[in-house]
Amino acid sequence: MSPLPVSPPHDPHDPSRTAPAGRESEYRRLHHALDRCAAGAGSVIVLHGSVGSGRSDLLYAFTDTAAERGVQVLVGTGSPLEREFPLGLARQLLQGADLAPEEAATAEALLAEGAASGTVPVPSDRPAGRLTQRVLEGLFRLVRGLAERAPVLIAVDDRQDADPQSLEFLLYLVRRTRGTGVLTVLSSRETMTPAHPLFEVELARQPHHQHIRLDLLGTELVAEVLRTRLGAAAAERHAAEAHALTGGNPLLVHSLVADQERAGSPGTLVVGEGYRRGLMHCLHRIDPLALHYARGVAVLGTGATPDLLAELLLLAPDALPRALYLLHAAGLFRDGGFRHPTAAGDLLAAMRPLELAALHQRAGRLLRAAGATAATVDGHARVAEGHLRSSLGPAPAAEAGDPGAALPEFGGGAGAWEVPGPGSVTAEEAAAEDEDEDEVAEEGAGATGGFGPVPDHALQLWSGRAPAGPAVECVPTLPGTVTDADTALRHELKRLRHHFWHGRIDEGTAALARFEAVPGQAVHTEPLRHWLAYWYPALLPNPARRTGPHDGATADRGDGMRLLAALLAGAVSPEDAVVHAELVLRAGRLGGVRTESLTAALTVLLYADRADRATHWCAPLAERAGARCGAHWNALKAALRAEAALRQGDLRSADEAGRAAFAHVRPEAWGVAVGLPLATMAAARTALGLHQDAAHFLELATPAGLEHTPAGLHHRYALAGHRLALGRAEQALADYRACGDTMARWGVDHLPAIAPWRLGAARAQLALGRPGSAAALADQQLARLGPVGHPRIRGLALRIRAAAGGPAERTELLERAVGLLEEAGAESELSAALGELSEAHQHDGDPGRARRADRRVRRTPALAVVPVRPPAPAPVSLLPTSPLPTSLLSVPPLPVAGRPLPVAAPVPEGTAGGLSEAEGRVAELAARGLSNRDIARKLYITVSTVEQHLTRVYRKLGARRRVDLARLLGPVPSGAADGTPPRPAFPRRADLVAG
Repeated sequence: MSPLPVSPPHDPHDPSRTAPAGRESEYRRLHHALDRCAAGAGSVIVLHGSVGSGRSDLLYAFTDTAAERGVQVLVGTGSPLEREFPLGLARQLLQGADLAPEEAATAEALLAEGAASGTVPVPSDRPAGRLTQRVLEGLFRLVRGLAERAPVLIAVDDRQDADPQSLEFLLYLVRRTRGTGVLTVLSSRETMTPAHPLFEVELARQPHHQHIRLDLLGTELVAEVLRTRLGAAAAERHAAEAHALTGGNPLLVHSLVADQERAGSPGTLVVGEGYRRGLMHCLHRIDPLALHYARGVAVLGTGATPDLLAELLLLAPDALPRALYLLHAAGLFRDGGFRHPTAAGDLLAAMRPLELAALHQRAGRLLRAAGATAATVDGHARVAEGHLRSSLGPAPAAEAGDPGAALPEFGGGAGAWEVPGPGSVTAEEAAAEDEDEDEVAEEGAGATGGFGPVPDHALQLWSGRAPAGPAVECVPTLPGTVTDADTALRHELKRLRHHFWHGRIDEGTAALARFEAVPGQAVHTEPLRHWLAYWYPALLPNPARRTGPHDGATADRGDGMRLLAALLAGAVSPEDAVVHAELVLRAGRLGGVRTESLTAALTVLLYADRADRATHWCAPLAERAGARCGAHWNALKAALRAEAALRQGDLRSADEAGRAAFAHVRPEAWGVAVGLPLATMAAARTALGLHQDAAHFLELATPAGLEHTPAGLHHRYALAGHRLALGRAEQALADYRACGDTMARWGVDHLPAIAPWRLGAARAQLALGRPGSAAALADQQLARLGPVGHPRIRGLALRIRAAAGGPAERTELLERAVGLLEEAGAESELSAALGELSEAHQHDGDPGRARRADRRVRRTPALAVVPVRPPAPAPVSLLPTSPLPTSLLSVPPLPVAGRPLPVAAPVPEGTAGGLSEAEGRVAELAARGLSNRDIARKLYITVSTVEQHLTRVYRKLGARRRVDLARLLGPVPSGAADGTPPRPAFPRRADLVAG
């Protein structure tokens, strides 16, 4: 290693070696370490400071000086956006190294190998990924080779955001560089908790480790900065005030000085755009918890107590001191608040309006409960209302005398347009809500409640974790036990809902009439009437029909149940309903929205044909499950998640969520709502070819009033799909038409996603060989959809239309269907449409486009895998007995008018379809889209054996490619040697979901 000249005595005012203002002592310590490095004594130095402390300026000023002295400088910067790139920081360091060509090739190979091994998951408490000894040692030798030629400075900025594999390399390096000419300087920002605590501990254990903390600048150093840039007079005049405004934060100091330079010499200290931008930069780069705390202070002011702040922000009280420390340590706070009066407003202005409105509403509630003045509470209400208006857009002009025209004041009645803030219900309200849910869920648990006995074989189909209910039906209240008027009213309304929940329509209607006959009581039943508008659409007039389309859209934005009633009444379009439902669900993530409103908003997404969005929202809302929410909420959420998964073709998730629904609440305690999870489970089992299981779900006894509810409609639609899968097309057609009659009678036929009966009837017509009738039904459905919206229903209708139409229009229709189904996220139907599009391209003489469609089919995520040969089914009591198909998928590819489905080539007699049992198992799984490796894992055989079986299958069936198997596994001759009953044409793996 060539000697490095020892640096001369350092002069902080020498322009060639000027340290950042106020950092001369730290700069000098770095140069002393560099001198020792030149003498062959390596070290590792950690620069640590708060946001805006000037770490980066100091580091890069030092690297510039080191480079001037002939040091090889390797620089890298951590970034949150690159934290998941294995060895990304190490690659940055080596890209700046002076490597020979062969060394550069070695470095590239080692980095590639390390990046590949670094993708292996590791425990979260480890500081690095699983790099091999070969990679670590190889990279170290490259750095040591550089140090043999000249001293090496490794400078890493924002180390807290580095990828773990690079940190492992750095630890490996610093353990071995104490006696080499390698100086490592790591800059990191102060956070609530270290991102890699074990890295910190291991680094501090090294004997050549040094720690340099960058503190805030004192008043004298701030004055020095002002003197250097503004002159002595300005420094003397403004130093104390500048320090008070900035707290000595170097970034804020320089930003404030820049404001003075732009303003000239006004004589007073100017707080301009530079200071305000610098402050926002610091706040948004500080620890997220500290930023959250600062927002709470901005809303409540400096007089807020810690308990009130913790309630507002939903933080544990012991987390507040640490957040407050970070804000003070960075010079952003003084005495618990901002240093400049514009800071709070600037910080809140950077928030999204809806989040800010939620925060102010929660603050208003907490302040009201704490005894704040009415003016203070109303002030928060007005601010929240303003932000709500700005986020939701201007409300349509109201008709004169319209009671819903104006927004209610804060804390209004049931019709308040309100987006609650985080956790906006009190503990007492949350307990009461859970009590309501659990009481409704457990009423009648273990008793008849309108049910017949539950068959044992059906109870075995879901897990046995359901809570055991009481032995007798619960009574909402005991006579004479309620004295408080408000509590008595709440229990009376609960009793009314109890009747309808268990299908006792006559009793409920009479009780409702008696209750509303009392003067002044009718106003309290408006929420109940909105609830009944969904559960019993034909029982009472829908309250939402009293408003026009625009008024309904405005009035129902903040309440999921009102929004659902408005959607059913046609008072809001499906597209607008999706927007408003997501606003409700977004507010629900923060808390404070009743669970009934959340489940209604999820239902809105399903009925607006956006199952993909419903699936998206189910996961974050699951955070509300647990102690805060009752079994009934968890069960309903699971049932809606199962229905959303079913509509997207995710049968495994649908089955798991359906089981979870019955694990939370047993079927006899579900009331009339039981029809939804039963229908979903039956449809999923039908799609998987488990027809006996599906029949068990469908034959469960249900409450007498089920047929008057949407849950009953779902149940009838699932029954129709089950019958169609069993080849009972005439019965299925009658069921689908009955669903249509019900929807027309209820006035909800404008929402085909509830139960797309026209498409189901069209599929039944195709099965009956009536393509003309099928095409007419599909065209009718398309015409009723309008020009926009309903991507899944529109795509399904186009697919049916293509199957029923002629070859000339088939390709174009299927291409449109593929685009719509892709937009809707309906993976199973998309895969089926792609398979049919491939056939259409082949028929058109375009094998290239056919191959591209085939490749897209193979890239579509595989669906749930079920046993290849299920046990022989027992007779199904629900339906006329008939041999059940052995195919595990329920719905064959849609027959194409004018062209029969291809059948298998002639095969030798004495075998089942010419295939051995092992070949048949492999062929069926391959036709479903499984890879060779997946098939081998499923059947416990080797990949080579799978390949050999497939080679024989292709030869016997005359197949050329994998996708051909789905259509070539056609009907087995009735005289098959193994006695297998006739089987319909084997469908593609994605033809799973009926309608």
